[in-house]
Amino acid sequence: MRGKLHGSHSPVRLKKWMSTLVLLMASALLLTACSSSTPSSKAKPTAARKLVYFIYNGPTPPYFAPMAQAIADVSKYYPTLDIKTINANGSATTEASDVSEALGAGAKGIILNTISETDTTAAQQAMSQHVPVITIDRDVSTPSARVAFIGDNDFTLGNDMTSYAISQLKALHIPTPWNVVVLQGTLGASVSIGRENGTMAALQPYIKSGKARVILNQSGNFATSTAQGIMSTELAKTTNIQLVAAANDAMALGAIAALESHGITPGKHVLVAGADAQPQSLTDVANGTQVDTVTHAPFIEAYWAVEAMWNYLYHKTLPPSSKFPGGKVLIPMTLVTKANVASIGPWGTPPVVPPLPYGVSTSHKV
Repeated sequence: MRGKLHGSHSPVRLKKWMSTLVLLMASALLLTACSSSTPSSKAKPTAARKLVYFIYNGPTPPYFAPMAQAIADVSKYYPTLDIKTINANGSATTEASDVSEALGAGAKGIILNTISETDTTAAQQAMSQHVPVITIDRDVSTPSARVAFIGDNDFTLGNDMTSYAISQLKALHIPTPWNVVVLQGTLGASVSIGRENGTMAALQPYIKSGKARVILNQSGNFATSTAQGIMSTELAKTTNIQLVAAANDAMALGAIAALESHGITPGKHVLVAGADAQPQSLTDVANGTQVDTVTHAPFIEAYWAVEAMWNYLYHKTLPPSSKFPGGKVLIPMTLVTKANVASIGPWGTPPVVPPLPYGVSTSHKV
């Protein structure tokens, strides 16, 4: 029977049948490839796009500009998310209004770069309306006001940058007591509070022993011009300063400019510490003008925030509490000194952004 069936096909018909079979197999392979585990393919291509608001401080201080760029960059990997970027211009009041706008526009999620802890009320309002909030870089004071936080451990950051600077004061045999200027960031912001606490914890043993004293502890609002003005005013009173612990590189640059305008060479008898791996600060660290900086890449924060939002909206996936207590997902940080600065990219941006450490995620080339 099998021989008869085979013999009933002419060579031409058999050739057509084989061609059809090849086409069917190719189609099957294509369908298999399209159903791979990449994040952007998990939601049906025909599904309605979900509106997500990214509300952030704005491009000043300059740290936030690459964060916004990264949000735009990562969006192409998540075509089912319609991400709208809103600049709050450094105003917590404006940011609260932006959250209300997002809710009124029917947003399905909000990625919130909080300006101060007063943003907690706005975040709670969104969560009460079943609109998930993911905070980025700066957190809210109440964990229940968001589903996840993507950022760094600011206490550790402030402690690391200050501890290394102290070790260099010792290495240079700079006489004690050291007079220290602490430049805080935006008052009320979680990042400012954490970094100041970390800095003071590093200084406390030396303050207690009389080897260090804080002669000024003031907010420079994370701004170069503000920090320069504060330092200039202090230097008019005294040039007897051995350490400036600035909560970010923008303020460190302002302190350096003020020192130089008073004929003081940073890096010799006075050390300036900072954080963010701002491009100019990386140059200053390489030249010895700034003693250190710390990376906490805004690109990674932004990529992970979008991945976290996508995971929640499409799979209700939250950071596992056993691995991420309080829903805090911390990005990797690196203390940058003269020894390793050549290997650090601007703003601490790596060549490849690692995947979000939970849920469905993937790495991406920058």
